[in-house]
Amino acid sequence: MFGATAFAVAPFISNLRIAGIIMLIKQKDSLDQSIQQLETFAPRNDLPRHIRERVQMELRTLKAGMRGEKDAAYFINFDFAESKNWAVIHDLRIVHQGLVAQIDHLLVSRFLEFYVLESKSFSTGIKITEQGEFLVEYNGGHVAIESPIEQNRRHGLVLWKVLQNSGLLPIRLGITLQPRIFSYVLVSPKSVVKRPPKKNFNTDMVIKSDVLLKNIEAADEKASTLAVAGSFAKMVSSETLEQIARGLVALHRPARANYFEKFGIAPFAPNNPSPILPTPIEEKEIVQSHAAGYYCFKCKQPITKRVAQFCFDNKKRFGGRAYCFNCQKLF
Repeated sequence: MFGATAFAVAPFISNLRIAGIIMLIKQKDSLDQSIQQLETFAPRNDLPRHIRERVQMELRTLKAGMRGEKDAAYFINFDFAESKNWAVIHDLRIVHQGLVAQIDHLLVSRFLEFYVLESKSFSTGIKITEQGEFLVEYNGGHVAIESPIEQNRRHGLVLWKVLQNSGLLPIRLGITLQPRIFSYVLVSPKSVVKRPPKKNFNTDMVIKSDVLLKNIEAADEKASTLAVAGSFAKMVSSETLEQIARGLVALHRPARANYFEKFGIAPFAPNNPSPILPTPIEEKEIVQSHAAGYYCFKCKQPITKRVAQFCFDNKKRFGGRAYCFNCQKLF
């Protein structure tokens, strides 16, 4: 089901550009709101030092991730987005039975081969140990991070389960055509990657983002005759490919970061030098405009119980209604 490198039968599934054909199905969601929320914490002199450091780290990580995904998206779009044989999806978050997959980039071929791509930005370099540990250079030393190989493997498993239960896979002669899922970790062409010997730990799936197409084509050349025949047997039309890709995008569930809740920070009240901490209130006082949770009275976006409590603790200011952080600025 899963493989370290991809196989796509180069003579037919290539980067051939077709005039008028654009199979870029989804772009990355904007992170402007998350960045703006984090940047509002910068002038807060009431915050403890360790909270400010966590906020700054979160902001740096978010911006670095955006740069990495933007760079990878450029090469992916250049090589694949104008081909009738590929569907390109950026930033896909899918959920299945409580399991979440946040896929940075997804390529889907007409042979039902799904390339789950995790993009990382390591401006100072990355070291991979013989045990598969990822170490990032930082302040003259190294800091361990979660293995993007394992992270992407889990994303692939969730994608597999979603495909098996979504009804998106084509049926031919009464048999559901099965996908093949492959995983790559894309790093910046400028990143320095220190690898262990391949016999100790295989890092072939960690590649520079500008050579993804070359890696796919190299895998094509190694494909066996039996594998080629099997792929042609389940080849689908460009229209079916687009339908599958758009069906996956319809399952996209964007994450809404709430850094007030994550870092335990309460909003400022006007003319008050210290933050107001919400106090417990009766559940019946919360506006239950939606049975699933708490929502902003103005923009209808979900809010946390903490934010709702803050608004009701300041009923005079907000007129007895609950508002999200952005809409609170109107008051």
